[in-house]
Amino acid sequence: MKRLVLVALLVAASSASAQQAPSPSHAAALKSALRNLVVAQENYFMNHGTYTTDVAALGLFWRGAPRDSIFLQVVNAGGRSWNGRAVHQGARDKSCVIYVGYKNDLPSSPVTEADSVAAKNEGEPVCDRM
Repeated sequence: MKRLVLVALLVAASSASAQQAPSPSHAAALKSALRNLVVAQENYFMNHGTYTTDVAALGLFWRGAPRDSIFLQVVNAGGRSWNGRAVHQGARDKSCVIYVGYKNDLPSSPVTEADSVAAKNEGEPVCDRM
């Protein structure tokens, strides 16, 4: 009986730690969110002639997000360029970044938080190792 309880506790502990550990699925979710951000920014640009840092204006901000949610941020935006980042709640120390437009319009080149991976190609999200 004690062994069964111990096994149950170990399974529960490993399952909880697995939920917190970054995984390839986190990177896929972050890349997907950044691609959705590109679409939203392009729609905004068509209507306003500029890009925005306001994620709510892009329709991508929800209150009361679930625990495994993704945080999206447009770091810089202007008339010709923007860059953004995404962080998964389950992997807060890891990020993915993207830029659209002219990289030299941005104050600095977009890089991920943990591994400092630079976004090299316009519209192509890059991520930390997860």
